[in-house]
Amino acid sequence: MDIQALTTFIYVAKLENFSKAAQELNYAQSTVTMQLQRLEKELGFPLFERIGRKNHLTSAGNDFLSYAEQILKLVEQAGAIAHNSNSVKGIIRVGILESLLFSRFLPVLSSFKKSFPNVDVNIKIGQSAELKNLLKQNKLDIIYISDDDLMDPGLSSCFKNEEELVFTAPASHPLASVKNISAKTIFGYSFIVTEPTGYCYKQLNKISAENKCFLRHSIIIDSVAAIKALLLKGDYIAFLPKYALNDALEKKELIIISSKLPKQFYYSQVLCAKNKWLSPFMEALIAEIQESYK
Repeated sequence: MDIQALTTFIYVAKLENFSKAAQELNYAQSTVTMQLQRLEKELGFPLFERIGRKNHLTSAGNDFLSYAEQILKLVEQAGAIAHNSNSVKGIIRVGILESLLFSRFLPVLSSFKKSFPNVDVNIKIGQSAELKNLLKQNKLDIIYISDDDLMDPGLSSCFKNEEELVFTAPASHPLASVKNISAKTIFGYSFIVTEPTGYCYKQLNKISAENKCFLRHSIIIDSVAAIKALLLKGDYIAFLPKYALNDALEKKELIIISSKLPKQFYYSQVLCAKNKWLSPFMEALIAEIQESYK
């Protein structure tokens, strides 16, 4: 049903005159006539009858007037949603890596909830491959992961930021004060590693193979927070995204090992399914994530 035609109908009903309604709406009178004829055809009954010099509502037209006014009111309320985020209701299903949840997302979530208090945010913590599959099955709306550059044709990137991967160890580690350390020396120590399906583990294996070193690891754990805690308990080394270490680096609990190896990079990115319609509050959350990197 044409909203413009409903508006025209209400104007004619109030003014009881096609010409006056046309002047108020800045339309040609023929446009008013055409819109009302289409509306009457769609409804299946006449809206006006001309008595004397005025256009009076028919009985059915009078009944329809209240509905038309309600429809326009609802349209106005819907349009106001974008300007009054406090009234917005909805759900966002977010898949996220644990490292990004604690390092990047929690401050964003706090800010977002202040703007959209009635939007529920359902968070699923998982690994990149798992979250991508859930996204493709429409079980998540967006995912926030760290991975190689997007190559999957079934997904779209809403935002990405280059991130550095670093070798890290406790401040008490024997390599903490050494500069330009060789790969052979670094891989001479035991590592605590992330899950074997994750990007960090795969890249670490690649680096060790390229430098003809053997990757020794006595602990595999699917939690960056747990790895950081365990690093402080011994002479282990880990290979992690730098963003996940900021708090420990500031406290000087952990250090970044000075290595001769080339710097390693990958991307933090927000992904959605290809051709996914993003609601205004989903776009607002993505914008908050992007803003947090500035």
